[in-house]
Amino acid sequence: MIAAKILLLLIITSVLTACGSFASRFEGGNSEVYYSGVKYSMQKGQEGYGFYYFDVPFSFVFDTVMLPVDAIRIGTNNI
Repeated sequence: MIAAKILLLLIITSVLTACGSFASRFEGGNSEVYYSGVKYSMQKGQEGYGFYYFDVPFSFVFDTVMLPVDAIRIGTNNI
């Protein structure tokens, strides 16, 4: 029974991984800032959606991987 609970927790965690990073890029609200996924997750957490706080470390990792792409995208938009 404990193994089933751990498996369920891992599945839920993997589904929510970096959710804020994807949402911030596709919704467009925070697309002009670096680490937009972390910012999005923190904003949603403060709005009362507490489960977004679990996403912050995953969004941080994904945003760090996407940092060069974001730098080019943001840099070309400001020209």
